[in-house]
Amino acid sequence: MIPNEKLRDSLEELMKLSLEKLDSERRNFYPLAAPTYGADEVLGALDSMVTFKTTMWEKVAEFERRFGDKFGGEAIMVNSGSSADLVIALALMEKSGGSLSKGDEVLVPAVTWPTHLWSFLMAGLNVRLIDVATSSLNFDLEKIENSISERTKAISVVHLLGNIGPIKELQQLCEQRNLILLEDCCESLGSKYDGEFSGTFGLASSYSFFFSHHMVTMEGGMILTRDTSFAERCRLLRAHGWTRNANIAISDQSFENRYKFVSWGLNVRPTELQAAFGLVQLDKVDIFNSIRKSNAEFLQQKLQECSNFFKFLAISPRVNCSWFCFPILIAPDAPFSREELVRHLESRGIETRPIVAGNLAKQPAIENFPEIEFGELPGADFIDSNGLYIGLHPKEDYPRLARVVEIFEEFCLKWKK
Repeated sequence: MIPNEKLRDSLEELMKLSLEKLDSERRNFYPLAAPTYGADEVLGALDSMVTFKTTMWEKVAEFERRFGDKFGGEAIMVNSGSSADLVIALALMEKSGGSLSKGDEVLVPAVTWPTHLWSFLMAGLNVRLIDVATSSLNFDLEKIENSISERTKAISVVHLLGNIGPIKELQQLCEQRNLILLEDCCESLGSKYDGEFSGTFGLASSYSFFFSHHMVTMEGGMILTRDTSFAERCRLLRAHGWTRNANIAISDQSFENRYKFVSWGLNVRPTELQAAFGLVQLDKVDIFNSIRKSNAEFLQQKLQECSNFFKFLAISPRVNCSWFCFPILIAPDAPFSREELVRHLESRGIETRPIVAGNLAKQPAIENFPEIEFGELPGADFIDSNGLYIGLHPKEDYPRLARVVEIFEEFCLKWKK
């Protein structure tokens, strides 16, 4: 790390001024996400730049080791959460040890991020969308069990917005039916079920470190697995099928082996700059998650006056939720539409979004892929029509949150008359 306190002080002052300017411009604005990195992350990235070590190297390896130690498994860093999903899907199809074949079916929740689906399609697999529970926004065990057919070979669930469905029961079901279990944890870093981290119940899991997520590496993602051979396939796929950054022991260090390829692969490597951010952010993520949880509880408690109109996220006592944002479902008998609520919130500076991508079966792109099948999806339909979320920031800002509550109450009061 660059040993320069004056530089650190200058960076902190510059970033403080930038945040003050941003807050001044957004005095009456509540965005989806807020910056969480500071001078230490920037200094780490600068250290890589001024020492001319910018491509994947020591910092990436250290970040992978510490991430794996913390969350339980072998960690393989990539350039995004979407790439993590893709590498996992391709690793399942590897000729040198993969466990799936072209045309095999994977069950995926209908409410998730699209690249969760695209990854399996790119790998040559078929996808069946399964419905989700409107209370938890997560997978429904009974609906999954009813969707399993002879063609089903894997189930890939997403722990949506930090919540977790009955994952241990699903793990048991997969063991009984000889199915591969995968977890998309891009929105649930640090969540626990019965005290165990999400991402440790299946063969492999994916994570995202995008700006709005639980921890930030600018862009970036991670694969976590406890299967050593699967981890090795992922490392090869990450970088051209090249042995250079894999753990394969090569006794022959001859000239020809400097460029030795033992598999096909992509180039979805991260940079040292991203890992520098990750090494600092990893020490902060527990605090970030604690503050997000406190802010979510504040909003749930203060919005009870509006509870006749809204349904909030239901969390099992077995789950320690790492809140990603604050989702809201408008009750079926509410006297207003989602569009009316969204207009009210955004006119007063509160940014909103649909709950992830809503029901993916309704997205125009799905029509292009006969490999995606689905039946009736009433839970996903309800979320698609009645759901929205607002930001949940990892910093204590109760005056601003109180203003958010006031804006909601102002809207609800109008409809109570």
